[in-house]
Amino acid sequence: MRKTAGIDVTHVSIKWGRAKTDVSPYASPARQTDYRDLPPAYTFVGTGEPFFAETKTYIENLKKCGIPARIDIYDMNMHAFDMLRPGWEVSKRAAHRFNEEFYYASEHYFAE
Repeated sequence: MRKTAGIDVTHVSIKWGRAKTDVSPYASPARQTDYRDLPPAYTFVGTGEPFFAETKTYIENLKKCGIPARIDIYDMNMHAFDMLRPGWEVSKRAAHRFNEEFYYASEHYFAE
């Protein structure tokens, strides 16, 4: 990481939109450019969490390519709320929906 006069150049580049653009889609799925042949997907996200916009973009792009994709959006500003606060009602709902989607996928999408 380069530093100049006490400034972290990498951080500033990201803030100013001058960061590397060749980030692997495995690290950032919304940067994928070819969504064909990807598997169906389900996810959930909180409205205030850091990956909200990227998660929505990824699901929207899958749908545009005809890939079955679903997302549940919760009014929550904590990343991984379902794991960090499993007793919360919203976490229980998210876990229940995840299990429903997993069961559906296991019945409809696994290879024989």
